[in-house]
Amino acid sequence: MSVIPETTCYNLSKFRATMKSFRVLDDNIMLQLNKTNTHSDGACAQFFNDLVAAYAKRDASIKFCLETMDKNLAVKKQKLAEDPDDYVRQIIDNERTVEDIVRGRSLKAFQEKCPLFDLPDNIQEALDKRHG
Repeated sequence: MSVIPETTCYNLSKFRATMKSFRVLDDNIMLQLNKTNTHSDGACAQFFNDLVAAYAKRDASIKFCLETMDKNLAVKKQKLAEDPDDYVRQIIDNERTVEDIVRGRSLKAFQEKCPLFDLPDNIQEALDKRHG
């Protein structure tokens, strides 16, 4: 079962609204971190786990929509440049770039507030590559 209904993938306004609702934690990260005991490794770890869960939910939604659109385009056996589904697919694919920006901003704020929490190596490497 997917995180979002298939119909959301074809309704750009609904897709964007859904993604925005999935980004509430990131959009309010400073407020949420200010409410968190950032001197506690456990509290920082829980907050980090919440961030990772939100990332996974958004990744799954984007991937699901892209796969759904690709599958349906293959079934139609057509992929014209003017196909509105192709335009919507491009917009959904652009969400990956948005995700990269949102994650970078959120993880930077997280690191500032939870400086003693060690990010997993794969997350730290991605941040170093992005900001290096």
